[in-house]
Amino acid sequence: MFDEKVTYGDEFMKNDLKHKLYLGFRGFMVRVPPLLSKKGAKQGEKGAKANADCLSKEERRVHHFIVMKMAVVKDPITAELIANELGMPNDQVHEIIDKLENLKTFIYRSDGKGINWAYPLSLENTGFRMIASSGEQFFAA
Repeated sequence: MFDEKVTYGDEFMKNDLKHKLYLGFRGFMVRVPPLLSKKGAKQGEKGAKANADCLSKEERRVHHFIVMKMAVVKDPITAELIANELGMPNDQVHEIIDKLENLKTFIYRSDGKGINWAYPLSLENTGFRMIASSGEQFFAA
């Protein structure tokens, strides 16, 4: 569990992080030493970058669309909505969504249908609030 405050700006995400990592063990929360948590964060960053580097232009376009649409409609995003609004074949959108979800970095469908988590946004209360420059509030994924 991270103890962090994240704000979302116009183009970039600003982080004002208090980087504390805790591990639950038998009902207790134990703080992970900063040296280990930083090493783990760097490994996670490396894996996320590798996943991002393997995306095609169309896959990035779909991911960006999902994030922007979630911010506006605040409801799970379906493949049909994506296909209709981006003018893409339904089969192609389903393949892209499956790939993005299988990478375990970009999106998640808790019910297997609508996307309710798309990095960096979540429709569920994660405890980490993001605030857009327009004043809209979201939960960080």
